[in-house]
Amino acid sequence: MAANCAGLLFLAGLTAEDIRKREISVLKIMIAGFLAVLYRIGMGQFLLSEVIRGLVPGGILILLAFITKESIGYGDGMAAAVLGLWTGGWFTLKTVCTAVMLSGVWGLACLIKKKTEPIPFIPFLLLGMEVVLAYG
Repeated sequence: MAANCAGLLFLAGLTAEDIRKREISVLKIMIAGFLAVLYRIGMGQFLLSEVIRGLVPGGILILLAFITKESIGYGDGMAAAVLGLWTGGWFTLKTVCTAVMLSGVWGLACLIKKKTEPIPFIPFLLLGMEVVLAYG
């Protein structure tokens, strides 16, 4: 439960920055990742296999950032990787999939309204996490 709260706080802290600047502080991501590892060690839950599984959804987003020439940003992938360190791979994968669907709906609405500015993804990660927490 504490890890989920930390994940929510982490994403909430990045959301305003992503909306305002369309970029995310790498330093904040690194600090949150370090704290996640310390938390896991302190709780006796630090297993290399769990760490790797936690990083996979973020790694997929980083690969997508590379393939799409940053249609989705590297920072979004790094944030998802840190979320995976806090909450685990399966939970983060569900969160990322939910966020992609929600951002797709928003993107479709923007297309209909003929808005072309970039859409920040971290708010959708936050919303996706809230949906996964509420509905599993």
